[in-house]
Amino acid sequence: MKGIRYCGNCNPDEDPGEVKKALEELFSDGDAASVLVDGCSRACLSKKERDARNDPGVIVVSSREVMRRMKR
Repeated sequence: MKGIRYCGNCNPDEDPGEVKKALEELFSDGDAASVLVDGCSRACLSKKERDARNDPGVIVVSSREVMRRMKR
């Protein structure tokens, strides 16, 4: 993974450190992409980074979805 950008410190239900650990496990196979993480339903980061959403080297995820996948 090239890097993680996280927006969502306004959400007390998600711990950014735990989300980062989960992402590192999910994307442990290399430098494939940069990841934008929206920590709440407002999705401020992905709205702000509109150009990045169309970039094939960028993955946009919600922290809730990341944590849900890790609980499986």
